[in-house]
Amino acid sequence: MRGLMFSKMNFFFIVMLLYASSASSVYTKTGTIETIREDGYITVIFEKMPEKDLYYIFSNDKIIGNISSLKQIPDVYGKKRYLCKYSLLHEEYKQILRPGLDIVLIEADKEIDKRLNKNPYIDSTAYKPEIISLADKREMILIPEGKFLMGCSSCDEDEYPEHTEFLGYYYIDKFEVSNNDYKKYADIKGLAYPEYWKDRIDNSKNFLSPYFGSLPVIVTYYEAADYAVWAGKRLPYEAEWEKAARPPASMDSGAKGALYSWGSEFREGIANTEELWLSDKTGENLKKITSEKYQLSSIEKGYLPVDIYENGSLSNYGIANLDGNALEWTAGWYQPYPGNKKNDKKYGNQYKVIRGGSYFLSKTDSRITDRKIGGIPDLYKDRVAGFRCVKNVSESDKK
Repeated sequence: MRGLMFSKMNFFFIVMLLYASSASSVYTKTGTIETIREDGYITVIFEKMPEKDLYYIFSNDKIIGNISSLKQIPDVYGKKRYLCKYSLLHEEYKQILRPGLDIVLIEADKEIDKRLNKNPYIDSTAYKPEIISLADKREMILIPEGKFLMGCSSCDEDEYPEHTEFLGYYYIDKFEVSNNDYKKYADIKGLAYPEYWKDRIDNSKNFLSPYFGSLPVIVTYYEAADYAVWAGKRLPYEAEWEKAARPPASMDSGAKGALYSWGSEFREGIANTEELWLSDKTGENLKKITSEKYQLSSIEKGYLPVDIYENGSLSNYGIANLDGNALEWTAGWYQPYPGNKKNDKKYGNQYKVIRGGSYFLSKTDSRITDRKIGGIPDLYKDRVAGFRCVKNVSESDKK
């Protein structure tokens, strides 16, 4: 068990948190997180020169982690900028960690600051609702900070129980990554193309059909993850994917039991699931939009271009094709939700969770709460799904 082997610093961290929770304490703000790095470090702007060796990360009225090993970074503007190693109290707090969070000191045996009864992050920072990411030039939509319902208590066993999650601000791609997007990345990096492109590219390494170039790329988990790193992004955690897809709990359609991005009842003909291809009349408008844009005489059953959608199929936040088209990789390992007692030998760190629906899946298997797995025989070879990326908000994303 990982928790049995504490370093002295981790032990001190836990003791202080327990003490702070049981005694009258005040959290004094001393700085702000500026950036999150991938190597376990963050940069912090302090209000004055730090005098302690240990400070705490504060989010939504609670301590979520600590910082240590402070090293000052020279700054031409005279800011008190430090590089700090961070440690989180729980792994899931990675989804909350973001630039803009307060760095605090815990001072015990003082009168509690009444201001802490307020949420310090209620719309205190305004981020751009949409951005274009730098590397791959793709549209991303802001998902607001807050709570949401995740899971389904009346669906498959691995979706149980429906529960409340909290996520900070983040951006997610409006569309799935297309073959065109992936080809741009592969050409820059000098990578081999996916095997299934073999008969789709001419001698000049151009797609034979503009239509094929606009379809979602189907890759392995690590191919998707590597693309995300190149683009300065990452693959979404399960919770991030589902929040982007699910109607907010504040809406009638977001009440318990929401199974699709528009609500609890399936709407025929607006999402690229198996039902779309049952007859020529089903999804007639969606097929017409596609054929006219790409000058096709007919549309065969299969993936549709990533930027083709019905307005009624967009999620509440404006994200396309979450209920169908291509399955999508997430960064989450296939593990049970808290409170789920089901024993499943597939649970663990072997398979990654795949979300979303597809043209070859029924409406039942295309629910936004449905969990599928990828990684057979392994995550390097299982080319089974498409993907979209997310990124944490940053100072440059502020309005």
